[in-house]
Amino acid sequence: MKEISKKDLLAQVNENYGEVDELADFKKQQGIEKKWEPIMSDPQDEKGYEGSYKARGSSFRSGKAKGSHIGHKVIDKTTGEPMVIFYPCEAQIDEFVATHNAAIQALKEEYGDVYMSLSKTNPNCEPRVTGSAGLTLHNPTTGGEKFVDTRVRFETEISDANYLKRYLIYPLINEVLLGDGEVGEHLEKCNIPRIKVSDRAHLDRHSTFSNSQLTYQTLNFYSYKDVRDFFNSAVRNVQGQTGNEEIEYREYHLARQFNKLYANWEKTRKNREVWIGFTPIYNLEASGLSPQTFDVTISTLLTIRGEISNNNEGGYNFNWEASLTTEHGKKLKSNNQLKKMQMNNDENITAQKTVPVGEGVDIRTKDGIANDESVRQGLTDVLESLKRQILQIPIQSQLLKAKLTNFELSPEEKAEMRRARAERLALMSANDDETGAVDVTNEEPPLQENFINNLVMNILSEIKK
Repeated sequence: MKEISKKDLLAQVNENYGEVDELADFKKQQGIEKKWEPIMSDPQDEKGYEGSYKARGSSFRSGKAKGSHIGHKVIDKTTGEPMVIFYPCEAQIDEFVATHNAAIQALKEEYGDVYMSLSKTNPNCEPRVTGSAGLTLHNPTTGGEKFVDTRVRFETEISDANYLKRYLIYPLINEVLLGDGEVGEHLEKCNIPRIKVSDRAHLDRHSTFSNSQLTYQTLNFYSYKDVRDFFNSAVRNVQGQTGNEEIEYREYHLARQFNKLYANWEKTRKNREVWIGFTPIYNLEASGLSPQTFDVTISTLLTIRGEISNNNEGGYNFNWEASLTTEHGKKLKSNNQLKKMQMNNDENITAQKTVPVGEGVDIRTKDGIANDESVRQGLTDVLESLKRQILQIPIQSQLLKAKLTNFELSPEEKAEMRRARAERLALMSANDDETGAVDVTNEEPPLQENFINNLVMNILSEIKK
């Protein structure tokens, strides 16, 4: 093997540095039409895209593409042909056409007809033509409309897991469980983290997911700096006084929580008083630790399980089970015996239902299960039951979890409470002097159970002496 000097290697690297992006763009080199390319308001000057209003996807995502994002070139899944979609506001079509006429004409010459999506005010939410519903597009040249079926049709385009999530799990959770917003609002009032339905960071991507057996899980955490913040937030939530400026918790996920190949990160990882900085490339919190130590953690875990089983009539059943589990834990700094952070199980709500798979449904395909009305109705019924139970969680009961006790208060907080009590007693005494009677019995704090037990033990020990 011929050796190469460091000097020659550096010279070759520097010489070919500008070619790296183009070498990696093998589809463009082979003349393969890309499934998705962003359309910008200005022509590009990047190699391979000189003078084109289309941009390389990597340049667009990194912010290097010139101009503003005004549309997409995508592959129409109904025909397999490329098409161009622009995204003007419905009331500003004429203005949009006048402003971006050069881009529109250039892409019409390349692709023929171009279309406009009147349902979107900007293209950022529609990076490719996929989804569970169709897309109606407007043709600015003819004034006509074109309906594009955006449903994924080809087995090679999407995995079983993504197909079942996208067309079965996500739509029904969003529609049945979270559609009217009641569940989210109730969880917020109960100081329980809201449910993140399709956020990849919060999902279990290590579990079994097929048309015959599936497990969907999404986990979310709230953490508070200390027990006082937790208590104040609980009080405001119960009273319905929480505003955006008053949110004191941190919402996050733990990347390794569902990993089954090695030890998971404990749920109280953000409560550890250790900080080792950020990762060099992606600037993430190294090892899942946080620069700010949190003393209180609350978690919400939504789990949906489904499985096909044989029935006694030669057919198949689909068994649905859904559950919502919440936990909370507090690290009590001033009591050495309770120093270690632990999570306590709070709510554990479950719902189950078994339904027959429709006749003629091919259980071997993801299409068959995801589109079977009986299977969909079974999941709908389970989610409706789960919703009813969630809305029955007593809001006031959450105050008990946030209640402050003596050993959770710092010496300064205890001194402040004594001072405030003394002021109240003095005020009551001044008011009652006018009537000649002073009654401060209501100001005496109730004896705590631990205090009473200690008092009894001290008395017994004195008697034994």
